[in-house]
Amino acid sequence: MIPMASSVLHAGSALICLAWIALILVAGRGRTALVLALACLAAGAWAASVALWPAEPLSGAAAVLEVLRSAVWCGVLLWLARRGGGSWPAALMRRFTVAVAVLTALALAALLPGAAALPTLGSPGLLARLGLALLVLVAAENLWRNAEEGARWHVVLPCIALGLLSGFDVLLHADAALSRAYSPALLDARAAVTAAALPLLVIAAVRDRRWRRDPPVSRLAVFHGATLILAGTFLLGVGAAGEALRHLGADWSRAAQASLLAFGVMALALAAGSRSMRSRLRARVVDHFFTARFDYRREWMRCIATLSGTAEDPHRRAVIAIADPVDSPAGALLLRDAGEERLHWAGSWNLPERSLDIALDHPLLAALGAGERIATEVPQDLQAAFGRLWLAVPLHHAEGLMGVVLLAPPRAGFALGGEVFDLLRAIGREVAMFLAERRAAERLRDQRGLQDYARRFAFVAHDVKTVAHQLSLVHANAAHHMEDPEFRADLLTTVGAAAARIATLVARLRHPEAEEEAARVAPLERLKAITAELGHAVEIRDEGTAQCRLPIAPARFDAALRHLLDNAAEASPPDAPVRVTLWQEQGRQEQARLILDITDRGPGMSAEFVRDTLFRPLVSGHPDGNGIGAWQARDLLRGAGGDLSVISAPGAGTTMRITLPCEPRPDAPQPSAQAQVMAA
Repeated sequence: MIPMASSVLHAGSALICLAWIALILVAGRGRTALVLALACLAAGAWAASVALWPAEPLSGAAAVLEVLRSAVWCGVLLWLARRGGGSWPAALMRRFTVAVAVLTALALAALLPGAAALPTLGSPGLLARLGLALLVLVAAENLWRNAEEGARWHVVLPCIALGLLSGFDVLLHADAALSRAYSPALLDARAAVTAAALPLLVIAAVRDRRWRRDPPVSRLAVFHGATLILAGTFLLGVGAAGEALRHLGADWSRAAQASLLAFGVMALALAAGSRSMRSRLRARVVDHFFTARFDYRREWMRCIATLSGTAEDPHRRAVIAIADPVDSPAGALLLRDAGEERLHWAGSWNLPERSLDIALDHPLLAALGAGERIATEVPQDLQAAFGRLWLAVPLHHAEGLMGVVLLAPPRAGFALGGEVFDLLRAIGREVAMFLAERRAAERLRDQRGLQDYARRFAFVAHDVKTVAHQLSLVHANAAHHMEDPEFRADLLTTVGAAAARIATLVARLRHPEAEEEAARVAPLERLKAITAELGHAVEIRDEGTAQCRLPIAPARFDAALRHLLDNAAEASPPDAPVRVTLWQEQGRQEQARLILDITDRGPGMSAEFVRDTLFRPLVSGHPDGNGIGAWQARDLLRGAGGDLSVISAPGAGTTMRITLPCEPRPDAPQPSAQAQVMAA
C-alpha cells in the first residue's frame, strides 16, 4: 500500500481511538475507566505516529510507541487481574511484571542505531516484539481463566480486544520471521483491526459500572455496621434538632427538646423492631455491597437447622425452610399422597387453614411443569383461599412432584432472577427429601405397629388354643364323672380359670401398654400352681430355690412355663410324668441365676430341627400346631434377661432349660440345698 493510503488509514484509526477514549471517560467510572482509556491512548498514539511517518512504521517514534503500546496493554491486563481477584498468585504477578520490563527494555534497545535491522529469526528486535505480543496474549488468557466467576463477565471484553490485537501482532512478526520481510498488507491492516477491536473496551467500561466485589467481611457484619451507621446518623440529627431548639431560648424549648429526644428514641426502637424495615435495609446492603444475593452457606445451614428442629409441626417447618431465604412472612403446603391424583392442603404458616384439594390438571401444576419451574403467578382460586400469594415452589422428589409450597409476598420486594430460582429449587428438593423420609418413617412405624399387633395376636391365639384344649379334656371327662362332686368342683374351677385367662388375654391384646411391670416371682410357688392345672403328672425336684425371686412379670413367667409344660405333656406318654428340676448357680459378675429344666420322655428332636425349625414362628412339627409356643416362650424369657436352651436327641427325650436372673428374698434365711420329690 502506498504511504499516503497508509497514512490516511492510521490517521483515521487514531481519531477513532480518541473517540473511544472520550466515550470511556464519559460512560465509565473510577480507575477502571482511566486504565481502559490508557489502553486506547497507547493504541491511538501508535496509530498517529505511523500516520505521521508512514514510510517508517517499524523504526523511529512509531517503533518506540509500538513497544510501549504492548507494554501498556500487558499492564492493563495485570491491573484488571489484580482488581478482579481470582487465583492469581503474587509470585505469578511479579514474574509477569519482570518479563514485561525485560522484553520492553530489549525491544527498545534493539531500536538503537547499529542494531540489526533485518527481521531474521535471530533478530533481537523481532524476538523482543514477538515476546511482548505473546506475553499480552498469555496475560489475557490467564486473566479470563483465573478470574472469579462473578468477574468474568466484566473482564471478558478487555481480554478479547487486547488478546485479538496481540494475536494479530504475533501473526505479523511470525510471518516476518518466516519470509524475512514484513508484509505491507498486514502492517496496514493493524490500523483497521485496532479501530474495530477497541469498542469492546467502551462496552467493558459500561459494564464496570455494575462491577461490585464482595467485601472481605461477613454479611452480618456489613448489615449490623450499616444499621449502626444509620442509627447513629438518626440520633445525630435528633441531637442537632434538639440543640437548635435549645438555642431558641423560649420557655417551651426544654420541653420540646425532651419530647423530641423521646420521640426519636421511640422511632428508633420501632424501626429496629420492624422486620419489614430490617428486610428493606438488608436488601439495600445486598444490592450495593455484594455480587451474590444470598450467602449460600448460611442459607443452607439455616435450612438444615429448620428442618431438623422440633419446635414446629413438620409441615410448618417445611414451609418456613423455603420462605426464610426469600424473606416471605407466610406460606402454605400442598402435598400429594402416594397413589393419589390430587394435591391436598397439609399445613400453613401465618396463612389460613383451608381444607382444599386441587387436581393434577390444575393450572398451577401446568405452570410448574414436571417440577423444574417456579410459578410466579398463582391462580386466583388459591389466592381467594389463602390471600395474596407470590410464588409457587415445587417439591420435586425421585417419584415426581411431591407437593407445592405457596409463598406470600416478601417483606421487602426485590427482582426475581435465576439466582433466586436456583436457590428455591435446591431447597425445594431438600424439603421434598425431608418430607419423603418422614413419610417413609411413618409408614415403617405403622408397619411395626401392625407387626407388633400381629405378634400379640399370635401369642393370644396360642394361649387360647391351650385353654381350648383344657376345656375339651374337661368336656370329654364330663360324660363319665359328672355325678362325682369332686369332679364338678374341679370343673367349675377349671372353667373359671379358663374364663379369667381368656379375659386377661383379650385385655393384653387391646391394651398392651397395661401389662404388668416386672415383679419378684417365686418360681417354685408359680410352678406348683401351673402344674396343678396341667392334667398330666409332673415331678418337681427343688434344689434350694425356695428363697429365690425372679425379676419378671408373673403373667410372662406363667405364659412361658405353660407353653413348655404343655409341649412336654403332649410329647410324653400318658404314664410318663414330666420332670421339672430347679437349682441355682453363680453366674457372671456374682449374679445368681435360676436354672429350671423341663424334661419329657418323648421322641426327642434332632439338632437340625432345633437349629432350623423349633424357634421359627409359624413353623410347627405338629399337624395341629401353629409354631408359636417355643418362640414366644424364648421371647418372653429373653425380655426378662433370661434365655431358653434345648437339650435333645432323637429317641432320648427333650430337656428345655430356662435360665433367669435370681435375687434372694429380702430378710430370708438361706436354706441348705436339699432335694424334694413331689408328684402332682
